[in-house]
Amino acid sequence: MLQNNESLDLISRYLNNPVDEFLQAEISKFCAESAENEAYFLEIEKIWNQSAAASVLETIDEKSAIKQFKKTLKAQTSTTPIFGAWFKAIAASVLLFIAGYLLYSQNTDPNYLIKTTAKNQIDSVKLADGSVIILSENTELKYPEEFDSDTREVFLSKGQAFFKIARDINHPFKVSMHKSDVEVLGTSFNIKLANKKIELGVKTGKVLFSPYKGGATSILTAGQALSYDIEKKELITKTAQNDDSWLTKELVFVDMPLDEVCKQLTEYYGVVIKLKDQKHAIKKLNAKFQNQSLNDVLIVLNETYNITIKRENNQINLITP
Repeated sequence: MLQNNESLDLISRYLNNPVDEFLQAEISKFCAESAENEAYFLEIEKIWNQSAAASVLETIDEKSAIKQFKKTLKAQTSTTPIFGAWFKAIAASVLLFIAGYLLYSQNTDPNYLIKTTAKNQIDSVKLADGSVIILSENTELKYPEEFDSDTREVFLSKGQAFFKIARDINHPFKVSMHKSDVEVLGTSFNIKLANKKIELGVKTGKVLFSPYKGGATSILTAGQALSYDIEKKELITKTAQNDDSWLTKELVFVDMPLDEVCKQLTEYYGVVIKLKDQKHAIKKLNAKFQNQSLNDVLIVLNETYNITIKRENNQINLITP
């Protein structure tokens, strides 16, 4: 259970502003992680609501609020012995936190910004630490205007983005997606987030991927990639090739089987390309294409494999001899 300043800060910010949709989602996520977390939240909520701190904090008289809270604390600890020392520790923590929160919360809470891109639009965001995030089309990113905690955290809600992170060994950088996250110190990498899958490819440096709380983590270095099925909780590692081709406009194939080439061409050009007979396509492809049309690429494949190319119902079929 996450009984620390971070969780207490989250709960207190939510109780002070329960209509905030982001805080609602974070509280739901926190409570869903364990029954202990939910009990922790309910107890703090109960104390909060029965004290003067149930009002909006900016308008509270600090001395009277703490006085009322102590009164509520005394009543709670005498009528709920089942929680014992654990409950008293929670209550004492809340008391100390409210006192500090009254003075500092309005000045320290980060101001979050949201950046979205439309279809066929590429845009970028430069963060306060100098890191740069380039967003592909149909992507949404939430990030703080300033970083004010030990961890530099941003939230990728959907889409694909390339991250070039400024190195700061004292403040790890984290990208959160649903229940998964990627943590780095200073590196560059690409993330594609779909409804059921996360694709991660590392360009430089090293990253740590955590699929969900308590799940086995994976460390990836430059040139490595993974594909994670969110629903099945299955992870496949692979070589990073062309993860950032949407940005570089470059396709590089190194000893790549033709069926995998077709998958990557489908992803890049947005046209379904199918290999009809794989057993004769033993030869692997070594080629580099820089900002070239699909027709140019198909000509190379035809000359390399002596294949027949047929267009049928918005699909391109490659037929080996």
